[in-house]
Amino acid sequence: MSLLQSALAKHGRWFNMSTIKVNTLEEATTGGATFFTAKAWVNFNGTGTVAIRDDGNVSSISDLGTGYYRTTFSNSMSSANYSVGQSAGWGSSSLNDSGCAAVQGDPSTSTLDVRSIDTNSTSAYDYKYVNLQVTL
Repeated sequence: MSLLQSALAKHGRWFNMSTIKVNTLEEATTGGATFFTAKAWVNFNGTGTVAIRDDGNVSSISDLGTGYYRTTFSNSMSSANYSVGQSAGWGSSSLNDSGCAAVQGDPSTSTLDVRSIDTNSTSAYDYKYVNLQVTL
């Protein structure tokens, strides 16, 4: 530990950092890629009464019908041209228990509608685990 690190640790300022604010994160090597963090994400139970397990920048999930959900962002996106990663399933080891989730309609800056689908029957289906990640 350097002298500066020792001094900062002694005064509680080395290990108690709570916020780092940056405009851009880049790989340290020349020509490295820029890192894009999730602007919103959610893990929710899509069966029965839908319930958010955990999230970042998601204020609510609405059940619009079988396998049909609306995600409302806590803070709106700066653009509706974001990328969405999604998954759905039962959390079992069987591939037959896996589904998929797909964006339904045009995304907006404040909400995102998705459908979860049973890949065996291609029908809308309420899955135990539905996950969404939004990157912009």
